[in-house]
Amino acid sequence: MVDLTAGRARPGAMAFVLLTVALSWSIWIVAWFVTGRPATTTASAGMVVAVYAGSFAPGIAAAILSALSPRGSLKEWLRGFVRARCGWRAYAAALLPLPLALLLLTFVLGYEARLEGLHGQPVVLLYLTIFPVSIFNGLATALMGAGPLGEEGGWRGYLLPRLLEQGGDARASLIIGIVWALWHLPIMAMFADWRSGVPFLTYVPLYTAGIIGLSFVMSRVWLIGGGSLIPCIWLHGLVNAVGGVAFDHRLWTSRWSAEAGTMHFAVATAATAALLAVARRRRSTNRLVRNEIMGRHRNR
Repeated sequence: MVDLTAGRARPGAMAFVLLTVALSWSIWIVAWFVTGRPATTTASAGMVVAVYAGSFAPGIAAAILSALSPRGSLKEWLRGFVRARCGWRAYAAALLPLPLALLLLTFVLGYEARLEGLHGQPVVLLYLTIFPVSIFNGLATALMGAGPLGEEGGWRGYLLPRLLEQGGDARASLIIGIVWALWHLPIMAMFADWRSGVPFLTYVPLYTAGIIGLSFVMSRVWLIGGGSLIPCIWLHGLVNAVGGVAFDHRLWTSRWSAEAGTMHFAVATAATAALLAVARRRRSTNRLVRNEIMGRHRNR
């Protein structure tokens, strides 16, 4: 059988970004006009479907470009979705630091649970359950939501490896964070409810800061997991689940505005990224020390 992909140049990062944006934005913008320019994401069933469908564009673009790449590229890309045995550290990095950072910030910044939503139960129960439960809600969201399944095959499964070939993981994470955030521009512009009523020009930089921090976290999880997408998909589902409760004025009372709540989420992602970076350096240092000690023993 003749390999029709032999000798082809592999499509790069720019091709992926352009195809992803073209697919998503065309679906979202056309659907918005066709459905009568709804003011909220849930005002029209057709718009809900369009938002959901457009969210699969990164994965679809990655699948198309992988299929057009040299033989074996598509199989290798698909392997990331089933590589479940990637080590406990990848799952721990995906599921523990961010919920703990969010929980700590609610205490430090003075967020207090709304008592009327607890039906007479002790306030501490909200703190002890809402964030741990979000880990399991994140699994359900990952399996049912378009974001985790539709996006991670693109951002981490396709774009990240190609950017890592051109530079370090910090550079790759920064680029993906900016692209990932700005990819949401039509949704942010069209629907005020999606940005919790925060003015568009205020929300965009705050949201971008949060997504950049999350991109650093996602890159670290992907690297720890040896290229497995499963912890990344779970983490993406966790973010979607937590995003509906963290610093939400319907669950918490505080002196902070909605804009500040968006900024606090960005602080949580940055803190999580910093923690994983420190853990990486410590582990690298410990490995060097261990190798040095083992080398001394061998020379005795």
